[in-house]
Amino acid sequence: MFTTAVRVFAPDLRRLTRCLLRAGVRVGAAALVEDHHRAGARGATLAPAARDEEVQP
Repeated sequence: MFTTAVRVFAPDLRRLTRCLLRAGVRVGAAALVEDHHRAGARGATLAPAARDEEVQP
């Protein structure tokens, strides 16, 4: 009985999982784009990469 339920519902669960993951990626990408545009509107630039140099006091 359990194996029958797994065989019946597994494709639906797989489809639901993939749909939720795609939605999460879309929301995350939209948030990143929005943050990027908001930072550009303020005139902010990305911080330069840290250099491996010793700082002299």
